[in-house]
Amino acid sequence: MFSFFAEMFGKSREVRSLERHLSQRGVNPRAVNDATKFTINKWIRETMVTVEASNDPEERNRQRADLQISAADLLAFCVLGNEDFIEANSAELARSQYSRITAATEGSNDFDAGIVMLTIHAGIAHPEIAESVEIESE
Repeated sequence: MFSFFAEMFGKSREVRSLERHLSQRGVNPRAVNDATKFTINKWIRETMVTVEASNDPEERNRQRADLQISAADLLAFCVLGNEDFIEANSAELARSQYSRITAATEGSNDFDAGIVMLTIHAGIAHPEIAESVEIESE
């Protein structure tokens, strides 16, 4: 249903930006359902409201872009799994994403935890990631 509205009215600039970042990380944006992308962008908007963002529009846009890149990195890692993510990106970036998942499962970052759980519940998480989160959360 979400994809119907997205096609009918066009996707927002925020969603297209997230899709572009996903592509840069090796994920076909069609592999991630629109509801997941909409939800992540909603969380980014909410985060922008709660953090002390600059009044300068350019600085706010940079902060929003940084959050989108960060979200796309973690989302891509969750979708691709460690090996495919390393192949498309780098081992260093994969290690940092795995560290984010570890911190999220320990309750250190609600934004990251939300992304991880969203991918699992949407059924788009790589089995390796879904299993490791399930094991760590028990």
